[in-house]
Amino acid sequence: MENSSSRLSEVNVASYYVTIDVREYAVKFKPDGSVLVNDAPVDVDLRRQDTRTFSFLSDGSSKKVVAEKNADGYHLLVDGTLIEATIESERDRLLRAFDTQAKTAHKRTEVRAPMPALVVRVEVEVGQEVVAGQGLIILEAMKMENEIKASASGKVKEILVGKGKPVEKGERLIILE
Repeated sequence: MENSSSRLSEVNVASYYVTIDVREYAVKFKPDGSVLVNDAPVDVDLRRQDTRTFSFLSDGSSKKVVAEKNADGYHLLVDGTLIEATIESERDRLLRAFDTQAKTAHKRTEVRAPMPALVVRVEVEVGQEVVAGQGLIILEAMKMENEIKASASGKVKEILVGKGKPVEKGERLIILE
């Protein structure tokens, strides 16, 4: 059984996800000063020299690192070599994941009439799963049939019109969730 002091020390671990090119590294800084990269201990000493310059000592080799934040992450100049990286804390990653889940969980798409028309045919039923690009409804305008397609995948929650019903531009036709 895990004791409370070992659980407490895990709470004090600073965790970051560093992405360089397409490779991601899970970096943990433990309270005792040790560092783990992808859960493997590494012998490293990182010291801040000023607000954007660090001294990095690993395996007996010293490197100067200059970090500059940009819109997409960081420019890291390591001994004259430019490296593009993103750095995300454990907290930021969890918040982003919850935000993404909340947005997708409550996403509602209203399919609206792009023009005044007459409903010729409804091609879906309430409860049916649809994929982006799938035909939902056929409208007739100026003696031409127009297929209205789903802009996103989802489930048909509500059908607000039926065959033979005239609709106005912007009128809600179908609701997807």
